[in-house]
Amino acid sequence: RLKVILNTWFNQAREQTYIITDDEDLELNITTNGHAINSGCGKTHGLSELSCKTGVEYDLYMKSGKKWWCHFDDDNYVNVGGLVDLLRELDWSKDVYLGRRSILTDFKGQFRGKTVYFVFATMGAGVCISNSLAEKMEPWAGNGKFLATSRALGHADDCTLGFIITNRLKVNLTVTNLFHSHMEQLAKLDPTTLQKQVVFGHRAPNILNISSNLTNTKVFDVNVDPTRFYSVHCLIRPESFFCEFAKTK
Repeated sequence: RLKVILNTWFNQAREQTYIITDDEDLELNITTNGHAINSGCGKTHGLSELSCKTGVEYDLYMKSGKKWWCHFDDDNYVNVGGLVDLLRELDWSKDVYLGRRSILTDFKGQFRGKTVYFVFATMGAGVCISNSLAEKMEPWAGNGKFLATSRALGHADDCTLGFIITNRLKVNLTVTNLFHSHMEQLAKLDPTTLQKQVVFGHRAPNILNISSNLTNTKVFDVNVDPTRFYSVHCLIRPESFFCEFAKTK
């Protein structure tokens, strides 16, 4: 999964992007110039392992001094220029929780014996949190507390983020329709708007409908580019070296 990311959008944000892994990977660390961080959290996709990694990610961000913390999964393509433009419209010094809901009703859960309601953004579509808000999350998220909060809530990392922000801190989710996960029907996205979108997911056979007759650009055969991320990258960044190998057909 990482190869397509490293060959495409990672190159537009090499200094700002860190990859949280579940093991040591010397080759990846060399490729990313030391930006591969071993979380030490384990390799499964259980609640504890995922929330442990997000906690490590939070602590890493808090040491960075950056204005925004944005999380993307390893099956996401990010239009970096579009993301920068979107974040410029928002104020990092205010409390901002930016993302896309997959459940349109308030989520109900139990936290330390009490019924709680909250809203959460699907991390598979990308989530961005302002520095101001990230600092206020510290009592529930810093120095390993994110995992403890997740276990007490009994839900995964994206739910835990939403719980901390919308229930504990009473900050509303700022919804963007420019973030897209594999949980929506990606083929229904208007091909003429793909350059304006910010995040795409994929999970075959749920992929973007991108072809040269729809976008008026060169695209790769689906067997060569099953995620469609190389093709969408050539739509957004046609100067990329590999785009000359795509075909118009």
